[in-house]
Order: sequence, then structure tokens, then C-alpha cells
Amino acid sequence: MRLLTRRSETSPIEELRREMDHLFDEMVPFSWKRQAEGNGFDVWAPNTDMVETEGEYIIRVDLPGIPREDVNISFKDNRLTISGERKREEKEEKENYMRQERYYGNFVRSFTLPNAVKEDDIKARYIDGVLTINLKKTEESKPKTVKIE
Repeated sequence: MRLLTRRSETSPIEELRREMDHLFDEMVPFSWKRQAEGNGFDVWAPNTDMVETEGEYIIRVDLPGIPREDVNISFKDNRLTISGERKREEKEEKENYMRQERYYGNFVRSFTLPNAVKEDDIKARYIDGVLTINLKKTEESKPKTVKIE
């Protein structure tokens, strides 16, 4: 029988993945940018899932630690924009930070949707750091089945 041992260090693959993530974080200027002093971010883009069902579009945005008062949602010309700010936490100077990866500062995500959205029936919920936006489709945009004669 083979014994399983718990390793305290990360695997080389996991370390490579983290380094690649860090490299891409620094290289992608259209999603976020570093502050001049090099710690934290001025603008960042939260992780988002977008789902289409038969009757609606559902957008879920991860915004942990951000109060709902600091989140704005707007819809104009078929463009949904989610923006806000994660305020920087005051860190104690006596702590020795080895790495700081949590984003703070302004964020923005925009999505162009088909003109088949009921603008007056957009609903948003914010539970446990996840913003969920439901955009109902208009009747003419819902899929219809066609009978073959």
C-alpha cells in the first residue's frame, strides 16, 4: 500500500501556474493596470460568468469584500456596465508583506447585449460577494420552433 504524505510546499506545476497568472496580470493593459508605486491596482476587472437561457441572460460577477453601496449598474444602448470600487485596506506597517495579490481600486466591466432585452425588467441581487444580474429577453428574441411540413 502506498502512503500518502502531505506536502507543505506547492508543486512545480502550481508554482508555474501562479507565475504565469502574475505575468499576464502585468501584461494585459486593457483589463487592469498597476499603480505607479507598484502595489495594488488602479483599475481591475472582476471575474464574470455570463449565461444565456431560453428566457434571459444571467451575469454573475465576483465582488468579495465590496459593499453593495460601492457598486453601480447602468444599461444604455444595449450596453450593461458594472463599475465600482474596492477601497484599500489600511495595512499595519509592522507586518511584513511577502506578496500582495488582492486587487483594490476602481473596477469596470461592460457587456454589449442584443437589443432583445427588456430594459425595464432588469433585476440585480448581491449575496455573499456575488452580484447576479438577470436580463429578461423580449418575446420576439426567444427561440421558436418551426414545424417541418
